[in-house]
Amino acid sequence: MKGLLVFGDSITLGRGVAPCRGWAGFLKDYFEAQDIHNVLYNLGVPGDSSRDLLGRFGIEAEARVKYIRESDKYIILIGIGVNDSRGMGSPDDFCVSLDEYFLNVKKIVGLAKSFTKDVVLVSLVPVDESLMPFENTFFSNEVIKKYNESLLSISEELGVLYCDVFNEFVNRDYSVLLFDGVHPNKDGYEFMYSVIKNFLVEHKLIN
Repeated sequence: MKGLLVFGDSITLGRGVAPCRGWAGFLKDYFEAQDIHNVLYNLGVPGDSSRDLLGRFGIEAEARVKYIRESDKYIILIGIGVNDSRGMGSPDDFCVSLDEYFLNVKKIVGLAKSFTKDVVLVSLVPVDESLMPFENTFFSNEVIKKYNESLLSISEELGVLYCDVFNEFVNRDYSVLLFDGVHPNKDGYEFMYSVIKNFLVEHKLIN
């Protein structure tokens, strides 16, 4: 068996489209079509921050990672942080501070590495600041960059992979890839899927 566990928030789940049409949904179709024993678990929960994910990660992973045969392999993808970075009531009142976010994600990666050596951190995507505030909260690309820098630092420190989706979006007219200024639309999710899938193939984690 080969399993992909994809942890995250509403962007992982696929908010704005049917979940099967989110980036993880496209990846599920691609991955599971390769072998009848392949399975992808979409473990995105809308509204989750790194604090929330840390609280549920161990239980979720333990329920799904089962090494029975020598050939069994699991890959864990973690895409969390956009909710941490949002300003609650004001742009500078972050839901989860950058310092706490760094510690939370380090702990999550530590837990992930107890289940598999193949762990990938997926960067946050940019937002359309012209559409802020979003649901009475604030998102900023400058702030998102700092949270992404934390992810990159953690990946280097703990020896896991970092998939930079942010700059792939920035190199395009990414506002047309967003549904509501924060979540990708169908085209955005397809683009996000292509970046992540190609990254996994390049690093020989999937075929």
